[in-house]
Amino acid sequence: MTMTADEPQTSEMIQSVALALRVLEALAKADGDIGVTELAAALGTTKSRIHRHLRTLVTLGYISQSEETERYRIGARLIALGRAAAGSVDLTSVALPHMRNLRDLTGQAVSLGQVEAFGIRILNTLPGKMQIEVGVRPGSLLGFVNSAQGKVALAAMPQERQQELIPQTIAPATQYTITDPSELRAHIAQIAARGWATAPNETMLGLNALACPIFGADGEPVATVAIVSLTQYIETPPDPGQIEAVRQAAARISAELGYTG
Repeated sequence: MTMTADEPQTSEMIQSVALALRVLEALAKADGDIGVTELAAALGTTKSRIHRHLRTLVTLGYISQSEETERYRIGARLIALGRAAAGSVDLTSVALPHMRNLRDLTGQAVSLGQVEAFGIRILNTLPGKMQIEVGVRPGSLLGFVNSAQGKVALAAMPQERQQELIPQTIAPATQYTITDPSELRAHIAQIAARGWATAPNETMLGLNALACPIFGADGEPVATVAIVSLTQYIETPPDPGQIEAVRQAAARISAELGYTG
């Protein structure tokens, strides 16, 4: 094969673009500002090569440099680009193939809910393969304190936000609803540690759901995915296979939304 004169230059350009993207990813994932030496070591390249990319990205507004420390952080243009990209993602379309796979694996109805200010808004449901149809109607708003979807979203939030959303007085939906705020906070901590939630008989007698959180690119919980069925089909505790199936579905949807945690 004959190499044209343009190919080495094109190859170098592609490598340069790849390194610039790696620089942006490293800065976006960092807890704070990063210096040239630290960045070069993390990416396995030289300080001089990293510095050239940093200067270009600063000029374009994708990153910014502190005048005091000379360290770097993501810039306003990159933040705006991320928000625009996130706004263009259709959560329902992204989640649908993973919901279908989850339904086929478990045989249970599957629901997708979006995190809102006062609870979880059900965006889409897929019927299960059971003889008795069980599910949650799209458009329904599930509470944070008495539904599996709400509790798992609550557990994924910072503690300050949890405190705001857990009321001092909790009205029971059924006799199984946790109405003591201290007990509920301890329960939410357990959910946060394991990454999934159920709510047997808490929203409606005989009904249970197994839910996991879906995260956006910024690491915030934006939605939930759950299987919903009768308590005899989602037991307490649930079958490990059911837990893993819901966990994997949530992880794959999160990844498609840009979450890298």
